Amino acid sequence: MQAARRCCSVGNTPIAVRAPGVRVPRLQLRVRAEQQASGNLQSADQVPIGCSRYSVSLRKPLGIVLEQDVKSGNIFVVEVKTEGSAVRDGRVRVGDQLIATSGVIYTTESDYQGAIVKGGQQVVRLRVAGEAFKTVSAAIGSHPGQMPVTLEFQRCDPGVGVRSMG
Repeated sequence: MQAARRCCSVGNTPIAVRAPGVRVPRLQLRVRAEQQASGNLQSADQVPIGCSRYSVSLRKPLGIVLEQDVKSGNIFVVEVKTEGSAVRDGRVRVGDQLIATSGVIYTTESDYQGAIVKGGQQVVRLRVAGEAFKTVSAAIGSHPGQMPVTLEFQRCDPGVGVRSMG
């Protein structure tokens, strides 16, 4: 059985959301965001009965630990750190399911004698359903330090059958 993966931040220190040498799938993020904007993935936005959704904009360090359920592929909050934006905001709770995140993409890139300069910054919304954990992590990690990350969560009443953790 494959172990669940974690990301985002620990205490005041954001942890790396991608391994060295792994390129961030920006094109994939951009294509998926465009598909979602055009309505090709509409059913993911339907809120199940007994559940509610909310959105938070958090600055880094986020102060949350996310984990992907191996069976369902859903991503859940498994820990809210005592330090970080999430605890100060007060809305994010253990067990909340991540539905979408913002991501930053750049539409232009120029090479000036080895120095890469990116431009055309766009913020996109990425629904996480069906996405690889590394893609979601890359979207969260793509924000410059001063830019807040917008996360959309779903919280369900106890007994509602959309959760699968364990």
